[in-house]
Amino acid sequence: MFKKFTLTCLSVLLSSTFVLAQTGMGTLKGTVKDAKSGEPIPYCKVLVKQNGNIKGGANTDFDGKFQINSIAAGSYDVEVRNEGDGYQGTIEKGVIISSESITFLDKLVLDKPDNVNDLGVMKIKIYKVPLIKKDGGSSGAQVSREDISKMSTRSAAGVAQTVGGVQSDEGSGALSVRGSRSDATYYYIDGIKVRGSSNIPKSALEEVNVITGGVPANYGDVTGGIIAITTRGPSAKYFGSIEGVSSGFYVNGDDPDGYDGKVFGLDKYGYNLVEGMLSGPLLFRRDSLKNKKNPILGFLVSANITDRLDSRPLAGGSYRIKKSVRDELVANPLRPTSSGFGTFHNALFLRQDDFENTPWRMNARNRVISGQAKIDVNTGPSVNLTFGGSLNYSYGSNYSFGGSLLNFQNFGTYKSLDYRVFGRLTQRFRNDDTTSSVKIKSAIYNIMVDYSKSKDDVYDPKHQYNMFNYGHVGTFTTRRTPSYEFNSATQTYIHNGFRDEEVSFTPSETNSTLAAITTQYYNIYEGDPEGHYENLFQIQQGNALRNGDAPNSVYSIWSNIGTPYNYFGKTENDQFRVSGSGQVNIGDHVVSLGFEYEQRVDRGWTSGTTTGGGGNGPIGIWTIARQLTNFHIEELDLNSGVVSDSGSFKAITYDRLNSGYASQSGTGLYGGQENDDNQSFFDYNLRVKLGLDPSGNDYIDIDEYDPTLYQFDMFTPDELLNGGNSFVSYWGFDHTGKKVTGTTDINKYFNEFNSDGNYQRFVGAFQPVYMAGYIMDKFAFDDLVFNIGVRVDVFDANQPVLKDRYLFYNARSVSEANALKEQDPSQYSWVNIPSGMGDDYTVYVNDVNNPSAINGFRTDDNWFNADGTPVEDPTVIKGAAGIAPWLLNPTQETPDASAFEDYKAQINIMPRIAFSFPISDEAGFFAHYDILTKRPTSGFRFDPFQYQFINSRSAIINNANLKPESTIDYALGFQQVLTESSALKVEAFYREQRNNVQLINVFEAYPSTYRTFGNRDFGTVKGLTISYDLRRTGNVRMTANYTLQFAEGTGSDATSAAGLINAGLPNLRTIFPYSFDQRHAFQVVFDYRYGEKDNYNGPEIGGVKIFENTGLNITSLVNSGSPYSDQTFITDEAIGNLNAGLDGTLNGSRLPWTYRLDIQLDKTFELKFGGGDDNSARGGDKKTPTFLQVYVRVTNLLNQFNVLNVYRATGNWDDDGFLAAASSQTSIQNQIDEQAFRDYYTMRIQNPYNISIPRTIRLGVKFDF
Repeated sequence: MFKKFTLTCLSVLLSSTFVLAQTGMGTLKGTVKDAKSGEPIPYCKVLVKQNGNIKGGANTDFDGKFQINSIAAGSYDVEVRNEGDGYQGTIEKGVIISSESITFLDKLVLDKPDNVNDLGVMKIKIYKVPLIKKDGGSSGAQVSREDISKMSTRSAAGVAQTVGGVQSDEGSGALSVRGSRSDATYYYIDGIKVRGSSNIPKSALEEVNVITGGVPANYGDVTGGIIAITTRGPSAKYFGSIEGVSSGFYVNGDDPDGYDGKVFGLDKYGYNLVEGMLSGPLLFRRDSLKNKKNPILGFLVSANITDRLDSRPLAGGSYRIKKSVRDELVANPLRPTSSGFGTFHNALFLRQDDFENTPWRMNARNRVISGQAKIDVNTGPSVNLTFGGSLNYSYGSNYSFGGSLLNFQNFGTYKSLDYRVFGRLTQRFRNDDTTSSVKIKSAIYNIMVDYSKSKDDVYDPKHQYNMFNYGHVGTFTTRRTPSYEFNSATQTYIHNGFRDEEVSFTPSETNSTLAAITTQYYNIYEGDPEGHYENLFQIQQGNALRNGDAPNSVYSIWSNIGTPYNYFGKTENDQFRVSGSGQVNIGDHVVSLGFEYEQRVDRGWTSGTTTGGGGNGPIGIWTIARQLTNFHIEELDLNSGVVSDSGSFKAITYDRLNSGYASQSGTGLYGGQENDDNQSFFDYNLRVKLGLDPSGNDYIDIDEYDPTLYQFDMFTPDELLNGGNSFVSYWGFDHTGKKVTGTTDINKYFNEFNSDGNYQRFVGAFQPVYMAGYIMDKFAFDDLVFNIGVRVDVFDANQPVLKDRYLFYNARSVSEANALKEQDPSQYSWVNIPSGMGDDYTVYVNDVNNPSAINGFRTDDNWFNADGTPVEDPTVIKGAAGIAPWLLNPTQETPDASAFEDYKAQINIMPRIAFSFPISDEAGFFAHYDILTKRPTSGFRFDPFQYQFINSRSAIINNANLKPESTIDYALGFQQVLTESSALKVEAFYREQRNNVQLINVFEAYPSTYRTFGNRDFGTVKGLTISYDLRRTGNVRMTANYTLQFAEGTGSDATSAAGLINAGLPNLRTIFPYSFDQRHAFQVVFDYRYGEKDNYNGPEIGGVKIFENTGLNITSLVNSGSPYSDQTFITDEAIGNLNAGLDGTLNGSRLPWTYRLDIQLDKTFELKFGGGDDNSARGGDKKTPTFLQVYVRVTNLLNQFNVLNVYRATGNWDDDGFLAAASSQTSIQNQIDEQAFRDYYTMRIQNPYNISIPRTIRLGVKFDF
């Protein structure tokens, strides 16, 4: 860590000698000339203003040129003055500065007025955005606030999906940029790398810059694209807005489950939003007369709250059980079997007419609060401080489709908080001395410090983190009696144990629906405990529930009524960054130097996992608690016999034998794992809580007590880890959910005891470190622009990794084997090393415990037999008991620190080259070449628990030694102005993707073959994007993109090979189309708008301009279908059975094309408030204009149901063929109720998530003041 700190300090010091280029910043470059002579004008003062605040400035040189760097993206007014030489000033209004781009103002002219009194009057010009980019910058698009305000989306992601080369999965919302995986693209907000949600209020958006290629060197840790959000800045004058949007209002009735709820409005999905924004000055400078001058502090704050009854509406609605049927099921959940033992759930016998359809999903409501704030501090003409941040808080129901039919009352709740804050210092330097020999014209630096936190909580809203409440059914009291066997030799009854006679039950209100199941079971067999409820096992076997049980699902299709939510978890991810960047102008060169330091601290405390990797929720904690209680008193103390009469014979009865440390040591103290205490820590603590003697032999029935008696801190870590079938997972917390500090130490994890004598099992937070430095030179010769840079990324996962992924325990190398033979040739006469085997090769023998022959060797993934001949299949060198490395310690059962080493920091050097070559003022070529890398994001965090139980678990193990993924990106393009208001751009791109993460099998590892992740995938993306840009021409503004793309490789995501890997197949690599590949994609944004007053050209009725300030914005997305794989025969795919062979090639079939049309129709009214009129001579009495906008926003206007997924055997979205297949009939007919099964299956197979969402309609009103 000291080295990292030193490197960081060094980076800061180096940065102070240059000026830095902050991410998300743009440059303004131009020339000022005399309007009549065309000669350049030196010594002009150029100021960049936004909302009345000066954001930058420069003076023109001898050639009339100027350049202003590090301007935040947005719309500005550029003011040019030179009164000293008699020129009238001019203001170019609405100049668009885009991030990572140069804006050229080459046609600025000043004129000398005929009337000297006009010197103080500024000429006004309106900036016209150039049709083609001349700066040779990145590929993609910058979408300004003006265009965003007219679009039918409110999010940056929605804006991004209208850009050529960006594809959005309509089902998940995941974005793919030019064939990259969704985790390869990063969001930035005001230069902050976003973790968690990127949602901010729409009123806060200034620009969304989507970079699809040509990523400049000031961005790193990305192999896909960049979505950089710039928020609006504060103003010198007060302004603001308030907005309300609604699709309808949900009114809940008296029914607590929402059966009588109603929606009144434009659609049935209950979307409502309120948003506000306010900006203005906070503090002014004052002159000698105390009059306000320029503001020192300015602020902007925006916030919204969104309430959504159903954020993902289902086409055709959602099924739910009818209220009357549900009430009957709750009252009578069971029916007896014909055998007189056990029961059936009545849910197994329902029919389709017992269910009804509702337009919205039940219990799917969520709310989102988001906000953004920014404060500018103008400390001087060249120094600026900015502080800001953003926040997103969301909470709602964890909807489950599988539970929606019968059990929608029992969904979990999530709460998610993401926030980030930053402070940025900017200082500018100018060299206005034209006689100076120094070539540096100007310089600027930025230093930014930011901090982000993402915090999530997921649990049952009734129970939260009260773990024993999750599976609580009621109190069970068992009546027990000693059991005896008759000894004929002694004619005596000998006590041999205890027998349960009857279990009494009192239902709990904690989970009343669960309790109702067991209650009816008792009612059915009331007064007849024999064979029914003599013990807890009979209750479970009879289909009733004990504490810790959940009802069986309905035909494995739907969750049964009353099934509890079975998960808990909280995570906290922190990110601290220091970054500096900026620029220095040296002649025509803009040299940029920057650095970035990032420290993440990720913590989590969640439900555990089964040995196979499945979820293991808190319900089952009752089972382990039951097993841990009384374990140490199961045997009888044969030295404590008491003789008593039992009719005609004597009986001998014994006490329970306490084998725990508290009793055996006579101390009454807990001995812990350190002393091999046979009494569990849970049992010991429970006895203390109940006031019982911990060293006594009282039998405790945990089901008798209130669940609030039990807490997680009563368990040891190992008791909850449960031999690999764990009930908790944790990192950065302890096993009880308390936050801890420090890093994971392997030796301490496996060997350190706590004060109670139990293994501590400390797992520190995941704390990776990322550092980067870059240098860029952006220079232009006339219109020829180059951007050449190099970035160096350093990534340290800061965690232990296996030295050898095939060995959890240390084994001998060839050099060590030779050394042993030299020391004792007779004992090791069997050690014969063939030539060609390296000294570091691992030696494999015939038996781990008693080696007597060498079977083979290995180096990395290369295997050799005993003769040194390479072999493809390592099983040929296995011993009789399996693969047998020559272990240093054959008795070792758990790993230790010697098998691990620190992660080796990965250093990646990434050149970036881009240029633009004009062939005329209206046409030009551009190209770029980039190397991109990204740290791994899947299966990467080191978890010692996975190594602790390697022999008992078959779950996937994280690979803590993954390396960064990389992409080499090439592009060549041409852009051409077509008319005065339109242009065409054509760009071809090619990407090579390397070292992408994918599941792999590590065969013949010791002590067990296991599954993990590796850097094994590669792929290529070839494509062409054609973009047409039509600026406002009459009433029309339009952008249109077409992308042809071929994205293929060996894996679509990190788990796409799971089927092959889980089947134990080799790590094969086959090229196939990615699952998100779309060959053809069209994106069109069309805006038709009428102006006002003299600019109005629409129809009039009686002199009324009925469409004045009215516009229609249309967004259309058309995509060819994504690929999927056919299967050879029909299976019950609807419930997840995909055990069928591949028909054709992998991803060899395609879904149908998709089409979506969204619109926004809006009209703006100008309202004026205040005294006087517009022609008043007193400016203070002039009416203040405000604006009221009314709009209707419709998504999926045509109610087009796009097919998102199909069943692989049939190619249909709503039928997998199982119910009609001849091969299925026997299985179906053997169900408890054939017709009920068919009805349930039909409702499940018509999965509305396989098609897109239906039409939504929202009405909005916005007031700008």
